[in-house]
Amino acid sequence: MTFRAGWYALPFMADPNLAPEAIDGLLEAHDLERAREALLGVPATDESYSVVRIKLALLDGSMPSGAAMQALIQLMRRNPDWPGAKTLYQQASTDAFQTRQSSVSHSHAPPPVEPKSRS
Repeated sequence: MTFRAGWYALPFMADPNLAPEAIDGLLEAHDLERAREALLGVPATDESYSVVRIKLALLDGSMPSGAAMQALIQLMRRNPDWPGAKTLYQQASTDAFQTRQSSVSHSHAPPPVEPKSRS
């Protein structure tokens, strides 16, 4: 009997509450289809899966790096220690730089504004 590559992940797919870390593992293994299937069982309102949703969108090309970075910034504004957000932000930033996409992290700060002198 032969098994398709990745057959070992099938028992996990039966669990509708696969943890974000487990889905991240699927994404790291480039198993986008199984990660997508696992996310179908998670309510869209469950924000604990936000980072893996963004990561999947980055990997499958459905979200540009800049948009992913903006979404991650919003998460980190609410919680600076949002699990996985900073690491994924850094990856998206690197990807944006390598593909020459405009990036919030590579833009320059505006020049300082000096008050006009009253003469």
